[in-house]
Amino acid sequence: MAQVTEERRARADTPEEREARRKRHDRRALSLLVSLVLFLVLLPILEMSELGSLILILSLYAMLVMALLHFATYTGETKWNVPVILLAGTSMAFILLAHFVPTSPLVATSQCLLILFFGLIAAGLFMGLGRPGSITAGRLFTSVSLYLILGMLWFAGYRLIEALQPGSFEVVRGGTGPISSSSLLYLSYATLTTLGYGDVVPVTPFARIIAILESATGILYIAITVARLVSAYQGPRDRNV
Repeated sequence: MAQVTEERRARADTPEEREARRKRHDRRALSLLVSLVLFLVLLPILEMSELGSLILILSLYAMLVMALLHFATYTGETKWNVPVILLAGTSMAFILLAHFVPTSPLVATSQCLLILFFGLIAAGLFMGLGRPGSITAGRLFTSVSLYLILGMLWFAGYRLIEALQPGSFEVVRGGTGPISSSSLLYLSYATLTTLGYGDVVPVTPFARIIAILESATGILYIAITVARLVSAYQGPRDRNV
């Protein structure tokens, strides 16, 4: 039903309205991508200071808002807006609470909520990539952002594992004490891209299984996403985005 409504609206729109909607979608897709890259750059720089940690939380909040806006625009599924908003707000509340009261239960709860949020965003954007239409800049930005969001999702998963079972990950060279968030983020993307440097490694059986699953996700994502984009392509004259 939603797809039929979208098709009818596209036929009723003027070329100018379709072009304006496409440009709006491209801007939001680019904003999401920029916010993700900004968080990745800021994390290792700011995580060691109190003020830096707060800036990181604000950066993460901006990323969540960008993801939320892009999710609603890209999928056209307004019924998901309220659940996503509630989940985003609850997740940010627990992230802030865990920052000021860093107990294992609060950290674990905040990461569980973050996993759910990123999972919902990733599922929505992935379904949107398969919609018929031409390969626009916004769609390419979305595919890159989705890849980065998958890395963030597994990063939250690693933080959850470390909160529940400290010592699940180890820095092989030059690491002492608790593992940092930037090291877990590095491990996530090194695993997702199958780089396998081996300088940050999972050491418990469960953590190793999760790392294997992330590696498989990274390989399958590229193959499946390319196939979906190719199958969805209809050419410029059929552009509805």
